[in-house]
Amino acid sequence: LAARGAAVVGVHRTPSERAEALAAGTGARLLRADLSDPDETAALLGRVRELGPAPDILVCAHGATARRPVLGGAYDAAAEQRLWQLNTGSVQQLASAAAKRMMRAKFGRIVLFGSRGGATGMPGQPGYAAAKAALSGWAASAAWELGPFGVTVNVVAPGAVRARPEDAPVYSAEEDERAAGRTAVRRLAEPAEIAEAVGFLAAPGASYVTGQTLLVDGGARW
Repeated sequence: LAARGAAVVGVHRTPSERAEALAAGTGARLLRADLSDPDETAALLGRVRELGPAPDILVCAHGATARRPVLGGAYDAAAEQRLWQLNTGSVQQLASAAAKRMMRAKFGRIVLFGSRGGATGMPGQPGYAAAKAALSGWAASAAWELGPFGVTVNVVAPGAVRARPEDAPVYSAEEDERAAGRTAVRRLAEPAEIAEAVGFLAAPGASYVTGQTLLVDGGARW
C-alpha cells in the first residue's frame, strides 16, 4: 500500500526489528497495541488520528491461532474468549469505528483477514476457524449498510502461506508439505501474493466488489 502511494500507519504488539526496518523503508508510522485488550483496541483509532487525517483504508491483518481440539480436554472459556477478541472482536471494534469516519468522507475500504479454515473448517483448531468464519458474515452484513456511503467491506482468506525463516513456525515442515500438495499450484503462497489481493480490494477501482470473501489459497482442496 505504501508503494501505491498510501500513507501507512502500522500497528504491532511487540517490538520488532523487521517492523522498524519496514517502516524506515516505506515511511510508515508505527504504533504498538495489544488488540486482545478491548480497551487498547478502542483507543487505537484515536491514536492513529493524532498522526494525520482519519484513515480511508483499514486492513485488519492481525490474528492468532491455537491448537485446542474439541476432544483435547476441558473447554477453556478464558482462552477461547481471548482468541475470539483478537481474531473477531477487535476487528469489529476497529472496523465499526473506522466506518463512521469513512461514511462522512463518502469513501472507504475495509479489508479483513479471514482464513481458508474459516470457510472449510480446521480440525484441531475449531475456535480459530469459528472466529475467522464469523468475519465473512460480519463483512457481508456491514457491506450492505455501508455501500450507499461509498465504503466497501471485504475479507481476504489466505490458504497456507510460506513463513519467513525468522518467524516462529506455526506448522511443521511436514504439515507445510502436505498443505502445498493439496493446492492446484503445488506450493505455498508467498506473502506478497496475499498482499496483492489486499492491494486490489483497497484500490478505488474495486468499488463494485463488496461483501465478499476472497479465497487466496492456490486452488486448495482438502
